[in-house]
Amino acid sequence: MFRSSPSRRALWLLGATVFLATCLVAQPATGWNVNSRLDLVFSVVDQGRVTIDTFHDRKPFTTGDEALYNGHYYSDKTFGVSVIAMPVYGLISGVSRVLHVHPSFQLIQFLLTRWAVALPAALAAMLLANLLIRLGAIPRLAVLVTSGVFFGSMLFGYSTVFYPYVPGVACCLGALTLVWQVPITARRMALAGLLLGSALVFDLTFNISVAVIVVLAILALRHERRMRAAKLLASAAAAAMVPIGAFAIYSAHIFGSPTIPYKYEASDYFREGMSRGVMGVTSPKLDVMWFLSFHPYRGILFWSPWMVMVVLCGVWLARHDERLRAVAIASIVTFVAYFLFNAGYYEWWGGSTMGPRLMIPMFAVVPLTLVAACRADTPVWMRAGLTSTMAAGVALSLPLSMTEPQTKPGNSIDVLSSVRAGQHLNVPQLDVLRNFYQLNWLGSKHIWLFPVEISFALCMMVVFGGTALAYLVAAEHDGLNFDDQPTSGLPAHALTSMTN
Repeated sequence: MFRSSPSRRALWLLGATVFLATCLVAQPATGWNVNSRLDLVFSVVDQGRVTIDTFHDRKPFTTGDEALYNGHYYSDKTFGVSVIAMPVYGLISGVSRVLHVHPSFQLIQFLLTRWAVALPAALAAMLLANLLIRLGAIPRLAVLVTSGVFFGSMLFGYSTVFYPYVPGVACCLGALTLVWQVPITARRMALAGLLLGSALVFDLTFNISVAVIVVLAILALRHERRMRAAKLLASAAAAAMVPIGAFAIYSAHIFGSPTIPYKYEASDYFREGMSRGVMGVTSPKLDVMWFLSFHPYRGILFWSPWMVMVVLCGVWLARHDERLRAVAIASIVTFVAYFLFNAGYYEWWGGSTMGPRLMIPMFAVVPLTLVAACRADTPVWMRAGLTSTMAAGVALSLPLSMTEPQTKPGNSIDVLSSVRAGQHLNVPQLDVLRNFYQLNWLGSKHIWLFPVEISFALCMMVVFGGTALAYLVAAEHDGLNFDDQPTSGLPAHALTSMTN
């Protein structure tokens, strides 16, 4: 996806910035969701079985996110992030036996998270910046905006914990990169399909982003002959079925049919909740929308105020650039769809989290509309609006990502399940933010290898210094895109196919 070229240095620097920053603020705490996925890794590699009976009720492996079937416990999660972590854990386990050492749980989960989550996060940042440039962004502004998207949202926080969202985002961005390359070939379409199928196996909440990308892929094929377009789509569909089929076989092996593990939740609360509507999603609730939008409890527009510019940039693009109208519509539709999905979910608050984590898959599509603020013809008000809101987003979200991305809910399930607009909710994130800016973390516990003061200082130096360096390197190549052609967006054939 990235051909060797001096101008690629900006992308590599951006990816290195994201990866190194995650290494400096690794979180020792895991939680049920993370442990459920890690327990599957340990069980398969150490015991050669998919049951997690040995781990689910033992510290530090304890989890309540589990399925119960025929007297055995299983992870209730899709297995994507667990599968890509298994080879590395197998290597760690083998080396440990040879050297007669016993690495701690914290060290193992740190290494597995760096491999399965942090590296895909770095790739996702590179892919997003590359796509913005192909859409017509000035390279230095594409780098700056991509950094703002990552460090001014939940993305960076969830790049430091063993969750599947960021790897899924990387898969979707990779698929978009392939779909928008010309000439369109069966091999590229097959790889794009494989990536989209993998995104679904990382987490089923990627269904909306995957559906939107499939529509964009179909639009990109509109100028192909009908039979050729059908063959290309068939190759993508066949490849997508590889990871999806693997998960179906895995589920059938456990439950006797290719079902979703949530059907067999061990917890009565989770099982009853997931049985509502479609996998726990019913009609969106107006009261919940307030807390998911502007309220600091889970408000995406509070913690990442630059999301307002997504809509404004999308409307401007749709009106002023016919070539990118499909991209603008896709971005806005994806944002609205995930917002409504989250507002209709039975556990809309998402457990212990710094924000509305169920919306994270939308970052595979939504930021693309920000290209409108990165072009030579960008209105002054738009660039100023994005700059100020992204600065606010970084100031709000980066401390949470560094300190406690899995912030406790702070309210009882009963209160959250029946919440009403205007109701008072405790907002633990504000306490975390207040403590950060009041420097109450000075002298507190180690986060990983360093005292917390050094860890935070190094992380912020990497975030801002790395972004600045990538910006300066990209500025040297503002006149050329990454295909060494004038920066005029996607290849003409792809743009024409998408809009005509």
